[in-house]
Amino acid sequence: MDTEDTIQKESPENEMEELSHTDKIVGVISEPASLFSKLAFLNTKVADWLLPLLALIIVAIVSTFIYMSNPEIRLEMQQQQEKAMREQFQKMVESGQMTQAQADEQLDRTAGMMNNPMFTYLFPSIGIFVMMLVWFFVFTTIAFLIAKFAFKGNAGYSQAMTAMGLPLYITVLQSIILIIIGMIMGKMLTGLNPASLTGMDVKTFPGFLLSRLDVFSIWFYVVVGIAFAKMFKSDNVKKYVITSVGVWLVFMFIIYGLAQVSPMFGNMLR
Repeated sequence: MDTEDTIQKESPENEMEELSHTDKIVGVISEPASLFSKLAFLNTKVADWLLPLLALIIVAIVSTFIYMSNPEIRLEMQQQQEKAMREQFQKMVESGQMTQAQADEQLDRTAGMMNNPMFTYLFPSIGIFVMMLVWFFVFTTIAFLIAKFAFKGNAGYSQAMTAMGLPLYITVLQSIILIIIGMIMGKMLTGLNPASLTGMDVKTFPGFLLSRLDVFSIWFYVVVGIAFAKMFKSDNVKKYVITSVGVWLVFMFIIYGLAQVSPMFGNMLR
């Protein structure tokens, strides 16, 4: 009798019913702790990380087309891109990498390309696809290494992909809300934070700090922390949540520092 009870306690997956993907979407938004407590004892599925990642990529690409279809927003985006390129070329002139005449010629040539559909739609779409894939696997790997080796968690890389993947539905929800609010306001929003809503430059330190006060970003990384704690069977959820938010903030401070040196990194600030 004792043996049977022990087996049942050690194998809770025998009593777990398989969850539909819809259940997982609802769970990650409403009850992440409960959801990932169950998923920790169920077989992982590729769909648990692939579908939310594809959904995020599709929404991001569609949002680009929607924004660029609005003349006011399109002009604002082009002006921001032109400003970033002008700053980059100016630094190259100051460092002696090119002359002012060459910089002006390159800037005129690039400005002309902005009206090319390939530059407007195709290249950004390819960039979104590649960057999101890179972001997902880099952050999943970092989180896995921390959970597995630093925190001595009990799970594998597939569990880490699920823990990072399903919370992406929060970012999908954010993207949809941003599109709606952005079209109403007639401007492109990069987040629901004071900096984006008031049009502050995130390359300035006050703008950068206020951009971190983003409701959905904080929500996402808190849920990621909960997901990894549950998937790696840890009782210390707080430790995982603090680490998740902390790694995000450290990474963004690094990007902010690099953006002060090279305008290229400024586009990564959101």
